[in-house]
Amino acid sequence: MEKLYNAETKMYKGYPELRKLGVVGKNTESTPFVWNGVDMRMESCYKEGPTHAVIRERESGKILSTVGENEFFYSFYMENGTAYVLGTKVEEPIKNTIMIYESTDLVNWKGRKLLDNPGWNYFNTSLTKGPDGYVLLIEANQPFEYSGPGPYDFTLFFATSKDMVHWEHMDPNLGFSKERYMGGPWFHYSNGWYYLISVTKLPLKRYTNCIYRTKDFHDWEAGIYNPIMMPSNMDRVISPLAHGLTEEDMQTIATHFIINNSDIDMCDWKDGKTLMVYNTGNQLGTGFLAEAVYDGTMDQYLAACFDE
Repeated sequence: MEKLYNAETKMYKGYPELRKLGVVGKNTESTPFVWNGVDMRMESCYKEGPTHAVIRERESGKILSTVGENEFFYSFYMENGTAYVLGTKVEEPIKNTIMIYESTDLVNWKGRKLLDNPGWNYFNTSLTKGPDGYVLLIEANQPFEYSGPGPYDFTLFFATSKDMVHWEHMDPNLGFSKERYMGGPWFHYSNGWYYLISVTKLPLKRYTNCIYRTKDFHDWEAGIYNPIMMPSNMDRVISPLAHGLTEEDMQTIATHFIINNSDIDMCDWKDGKTLMVYNTGNQLGTGFLAEAVYDGTMDQYLAACFDE
């Protein structure tokens, strides 16, 4: 069940302000993180050569390593000095295997199969840890009986683990939400709630992000300040920390049709702020990586989206 606003709903604090910082690159699904005091980013690379993920220093642009070649929809998780990169393995005719790679130095990676589920078609993932163990969010569009009747009816499903080795798939009937397009998800546990940010499809083929939360995966609450991010002229600004952009890229950024802010990810940053990354573009093959900042911690931002 999904709880929405009604005639009695009040807005006491106003929309949480996200300040866009500009375009930083041309890769897609990415995650910002801080490693031993250095700002870093995991980026998904699809545009040149075999698909893979890279670990990049945010300010210098230096690439420390590559990981997960020939996979897709990379996501990142970090815990106790260990970094993890997840990738969805393509096994025709569908994608049903999630791989995980771990490293303690961001250079040397050891990989293994995390989980699979024959008959399911997987896309993006996001991993978090709650009071009862790990929860993995998985975007899927098959089987249709659970995700919806069409190839673009993406729905979000869940699996749980105590040790990140042995996994149990949650009841697929708890997939969220079957009422609308749900893609490019971000998932995080904070102060008793599991928070979810997902891409939502608007009329006229526009795409933005909405935030939800749950405590039990049965009942969900939608943030009262949705949508949380929309395309703007700042999506054409080139950040002074941009890396890897060509003159052709610059021209594309200045003129292409931007109808999309998607695939948000974030981390706690310096001075008690939250650093975010997201994708601009048109959902038709053109898009760039951009940054935004919130003047508060990640926990504060998530709560503010629900007026707490």
